[in-house]
Amino acid sequence: MKKYIVNLLIPLILSVMLQAQAWAGASDFRKTKLAVLDFQLQGEEFETQDMGIIVAEWFITALVKAGRFEVIERGLLKKLLDEQKLSMTGIVDATTATKIGKFLGVKTIISGSVMKLQNVIEINARIIDVETASIIAAENVKSTAAVKLQDLVVQMSEKIIKNFPLEGYIVNKFGSTVTIDLGRVTGVKEEMEFSVYKEGKIIKHPKTGAIIDVQRIETGKIKITDVRDKIAEGIILHEVSPGSVSYGQLVSTMVGNLQPIPKELPTDAALGKALSSPAQSSKKDDSRKKGDGRSDVISMLKSSSLTDKEAAAKIVRKQYTKDQAILDIVNDELLKGYNSSSGSNDFVEAMALLCNALGASGEAKYASTLEKVSQEASNRKLKKYALKNLRRLK
Repeated sequence: MKKYIVNLLIPLILSVMLQAQAWAGASDFRKTKLAVLDFQLQGEEFETQDMGIIVAEWFITALVKAGRFEVIERGLLKKLLDEQKLSMTGIVDATTATKIGKFLGVKTIISGSVMKLQNVIEINARIIDVETASIIAAENVKSTAAVKLQDLVVQMSEKIIKNFPLEGYIVNKFGSTVTIDLGRVTGVKEEMEFSVYKEGKIIKHPKTGAIIDVQRIETGKIKITDVRDKIAEGIILHEVSPGSVSYGQLVSTMVGNLQPIPKELPTDAALGKALSSPAQSSKKDDSRKKGDGRSDVISMLKSSSLTDKEAAAKIVRKQYTKDQAILDIVNDELLKGYNSSSGSNDFVEAMALLCNALGASGEAKYASTLEKVSQEASNRKLKKYALKNLRRLK
C-alpha cells in the first residue's frame, strides 16, 4: 500500500517542483541593460541632420518591443553625457564606450552610422561590451532600392537581437507539448521558435585543465503556442530522433535569415524628405524618366568602392543580363580585380557578385573570363563562384 501511495505522489511532487523551478527561473530574469548612441550620418547630404537621432530612436523602440532589454531613455542619456562632457553621437571607440557605459551603469553600448551614397543606403552598428572594452559584434544592412529607412532599422535590430540569445530550460513535457521556464516577462511571444540542446562533453583547456564550456548537442526545435507571464508552452516541430527532446534540456532562441526588403518597395514622403532635398528628388525622378539609371550602374561598376561594385553587380544580374555594353564592363572589372592581393570579405563578395552577373547573362563569350578566374584567383571561395557560373554558360 505504501509503495502504491509513493508511486501516486511522485508525479505530483515532480509537477510541483517543475512549476516552482519555472517561476523561480522567471523571477531571476534580468533584462540586458544597454544604451544606444545617436547614429552618425555619412556620405551624401541628408536634408535633416537629425536623421541620426531618428534612427537611434527607431532602434530603441525595436529593442524595447523585443521585451528583453532595458534601454536608457534618450533624454536622460543626453543629460547624463552632457554633464560629463561626453559625446553621444556616432561611432565611438571601445575605451570611450567603456567610460560611458560604466557611468550609465549599462553592460552594452550600441553605436553606428547611416551611410547614403547614390541609391545605396547602408546602416552599420557595433555592439561594445563595457566590461571588456571590446567590440563583441559588428552588424550591417544595406539596400540599393528606394526603401523606407525604418525597414532597414528593423532588419538591423533583428541582427543585433541575435547577439543576445534568450535561453532557458524545458521544465515539462507531455507528448509533443513542452513547457519552458521563459514567459511574457522575458520577451517570449507566440510563434517564436527555439532550438533544443542537451549537454555533451565538458570542454577543458588543454594546458590549464580549466573548464571552458560544455558541448551542446541539438536534439530538436520547438514553436511557442501559448505564453503566460513566467512560462510558455510550445509544440515540438522537429526531433533529431524520436524522443530526443526531453525534460531539463536547454532551449535557445532561433534567428533565421533576414528577408531582403523588396526592391520595388516605395519610399514614403517622410523618408523622401529625410534622405534627400526636393531638388535632388526631382533630379532622380527625371533621371529615371530619361533612363539614366543605366549610367548610375556603369559608374558604380567602375567605382573604387567595393560596396558600389556589389550593389551594381546585383542590379546587373536582375535588370541588365542582356545589355552587352554593361556586361562587357562587368567582364573588364572582374579581370582587373579578381587577382588582387586583398583577401577581405568585401573584396571577395564584390568579385563573386561580378561572376554571378556574367553567369546570369548566359553568354558563352564570358566563359573564358570565368575559366581564368576559376583557375588563377588567389581566393578559394572566389574560384568556386567562378567555376559555378562557368558551368551555367556551358
